[in-house]
This record gives sequence, C-alpha cells and structure tokens, in this order.
Amino acid sequence: MHVLKECDLTLLDDALSIGDVIRDIVRKGPHENPIHVLDLDDVVRKHRAWCTKMPRVKPFYAVNCNDDRRILKTLIALGTGFDCASKGEVERMIEYGVRPENIIFAQPAKSIPSLLYARSKQVSTMTFDGALELEKIQQYYPEARLVLRLRHDSQKVRCSMGKKFGCDPIGEAPALLRHAATLQLNVIGISFYVGSNCDEHRVYYDAVKIAKHLYDYAKTIGYEFSLLDIGGGFPGDKDHPIDPYAQAINEAIDEFFPPESNIRIIAEPGRYYVASAVTLVTFVDSKRVTKERQADGTELTRMFYYLNDGIYGSFYCAAHEAQPVTAIVQRKAAAKDFPSTLWGPTSDVLDVIVPNVALPELDVGDSVVFENCGAYARVVSNRFNGFLLPKVIAFLRKRTW
Repeated sequence: MHVLKECDLTLLDDALSIGDVIRDIVRKGPHENPIHVLDLDDVVRKHRAWCTKMPRVKPFYAVNCNDDRRILKTLIALGTGFDCASKGEVERMIEYGVRPENIIFAQPAKSIPSLLYARSKQVSTMTFDGALELEKIQQYYPEARLVLRLRHDSQKVRCSMGKKFGCDPIGEAPALLRHAATLQLNVIGISFYVGSNCDEHRVYYDAVKIAKHLYDYAKTIGYEFSLLDIGGGFPGDKDHPIDPYAQAINEAIDEFFPPESNIRIIAEPGRYYVASAVTLVTFVDSKRVTKERQADGTELTRMFYYLNDGIYGSFYCAAHEAQPVTAIVQRKAAAKDFPSTLWGPTSDVLDVIVPNVALPELDVGDSVVFENCGAYARVVSNRFNGFLLPKVIAFLRKRTW
C-alpha cells in the first residue's frame, strides 16, 4: 500500500473500528461540513471477495462512481483495471501511472479531442454502439481495439443506461459489425451494461448468452473476438451480497466462454467497491415544529430538521434514483417519536432527503448518520447556494498498510 504514502489518510489501530471513529466524530461535533468517513479496508475486503467469488473476471473500477484519490490509489495497489468515461478520467489514471492496457475507455460517444488524447497515450480499448462513432474512430484512431456495446436492460434497476447507450443485439449489432469490417477496424469483443444498481442477478446470464451468439456471428465475417466485458450494476451496500450475481456470472461464462476459449473477461464495477466504504455524518443545523390539521380535526405535530447535507451534496441518488435512505440517530432518554421530515440546507424546496420518517426528537447540533454513501455522492455534489462540499476523512488499518 505504499502507493498511498503521499495521500491524506489516518492509520487506524487494529483494536479500533470504523464505528469507534464515527462515534468520536459525533462526540466532537457539530461540524460545519458534512463528513464522509472513508473506510479503505472495506474497499480492500470488497476486492478480495470479488477475486474469490469471480476469479475469471478482472474488475475495471468505474472511476466516475467515486474518484477520491485514496480509493483510486488503493485500487491501483490491488491491481484492478479502470473504466474511464471521459478524457479527464483517462488523463488522471495515466498521471497516476496506470498502464494503458489497464484502462478501457467505456464511453460509446467520445469527443474528437478525447480520441486524439487516448491515441497519444495508447489507450486503445474502447466501446462503440453506432455507425457514426465507428467512422469517427476510423478517421481519428483507426488502430483502436473496439468493443461493441449491447443494450440489455434489467427490469429491476435504479437507472436504466440502455436509454442512452447500447445497440440492439439483433436489429443493430450484426450490421455494425459488418460496417466495422468494411472500415477495416479491429473489433475485439462485446460489452453490455444491465443498468445501475441492478437487483436481478440472472440478467447477467442472459446477457452473456446473447453475447455468445454475436461472437459466433463475428467469426462468419472474419473476426476472432478475445474480450467479453460484462459491465457493472453490481450492488455494494452492506446488506446486499454479491454471491447470487457471482453464481449466475460464473455459470454463464463457464458454459458459453469456458477457460479453453481463451476469452479475457472483465467487468466495470463501481458501486460494488465503494458504496459501503463511506459513512456520512451530518448534523442538524435548524429545526422547526409544525402542526398539521388532520381530517378528524386533531393536530399532528411534525418535526422539520434541516441538515448540513442534502440532494445537492450526498443525496443525489436518493433524489434521482429512488435510493433508499435510512437515518441513524442517537435516542435520548425519554425522547418521544414524531413524524419527521429531513431537509437539505439549500433554498430549493426539492431539497428533501426523507419526506416522512418517525424519529425520536432531535435538537440543533445533533448528529444524523447514513451508511452506504460511497457511490455517486461526492462526485455529483456541488456548491449550490454556497454550501460546503462533504469533507472526506480516510482511514486504513495499520495491518493493511
């Protein structure tokens, strides 16, 4: 882990837990910034679990999920590849010393400057899903190693990426492969993406089966594919194990792409690696007691709590992808429960974290903790209304170091 030497992190005594760290942060609060407590040991555990459960599938971490430098450098030390979706992400990984062959430019709609940059750095593996993209690549990076991205949407995802990227495997893919052959481009394999935060493991089996049909078709027009990219969408929350996904994927690749086929298999996990690695600690900045008149003429007391984080900070997924949010609070002696609304700090009326939840009464300065906040939280946060971004504090156990 010496790649982390220059990073800002705290080495944690083996006798302490991340829970101890969080309790200490709460005790010393309130803090002006919301705080992301980053447990790098959790990232390491996830990687080891992946390698144990899917030994034939090399992970290429999706940089856009959480680009904290300590996470990236930890994954470099662990030997993962990296899925980059922009010139900026490719630049960053090259600057960190990642070899070009350990990067896949998994963006089917690339800009010309990004193609030229990728070519200058020999980042050659990249995806496509349309004829015009092929023609652009043929003009600006003809020696690129191309991966055809299919659309294969799960019906149980928080966000369906097939609305934007991926070609139809029957109606479009064969024609695109023929067009690539006409342009004398080097197509090396197939990729698919079932959607973000998938809750359906068998969809991976079906997608691999469809990919095999296209591998067989590609042979008839002169291609010998060498790569299968099974994309991302894997769960990463503490209470959502990857085991059924691994079982379905292992079954599929052993059936359709056995080891003797010499097909390299990769994936693009993001959420899996980082969701449970971050715990968010927020504080109540303000409080309002409201009275709501009920149909029977009685009044209901509701608490409004205004936290120092919201949908413009760590709760993008809660607002836009219906990501479940569970507030963890400390119950004081004799505290009564009230219907409560948790608001973000901004002036936007849409900045609501949890519209209705029963909580023991809180006071200004009290903490509200949220687990599983490592995926797509800080990377999409902004300073709307001038509020501060979450502060990230990273920890790593001495024995891991």
